[in-house]
Amino acid sequence: MNSEPFSVFDLEPAPAVDTAALKERFARATAESHPDRFAQASAPERAEAETRYSTLNRAYQILVDPRARLLALFELSKGQKPSDIQRIPPGTMDLFIEVGRTCQEFDKFLERKRTAGGALERAGLMAEELGLQDALAELRLKLEALGTTLESDLAALDLRWRSGDKDLTALEALYRKYSYLSRWRQQLEEREIALLTD
Repeated sequence: MNSEPFSVFDLEPAPAVDTAALKERFARATAESHPDRFAQASAPERAEAETRYSTLNRAYQILVDPRARLLALFELSKGQKPSDIQRIPPGTMDLFIEVGRTCQEFDKFLERKRTAGGALERAGLMAEELGLQDALAELRLKLEALGTTLESDLAALDLRWRSGDKDLTALEALYRKYSYLSRWRQQLEEREIALLTD
């Protein structure tokens, strides 16, 4: 079985996929090859079923995630990974700075909260914590707006791609934006969890 994710589900390599149809294909394919169905089979048959199931699962996880799908498509089309993925994508510098500043403020606050001597000192930090939670909520809204914009950009790129305009520069730029969005969401989620657990 070819492990290239698009071919695993017999899909045309493109920036966007019909996620509902993909989910149905995945459910059908995994039902047929789930290792539990081969519990009484020979060891080679069980091993083959496990390999197929693992391949299907890995391909599905790539295709359902726009960032991972764009990376797979870029690598398939160009034969290599994108270069200079650390470069901040155009149009996102303000958000990059805001996320970085907010994360630094959170980290400093969390350190003060961890080292607070007693209940009174911790209570004194409550107003600052509420302000940081508000800043985090506002930043999340900005990230969601960026996510919506990227979905529109992805749909537009997909239309061009399927009509023959296989613009790898635009594909790489969109991949980098999705990468940063994913990273920023993760950074904020980590701070939210730390705020709840500290």
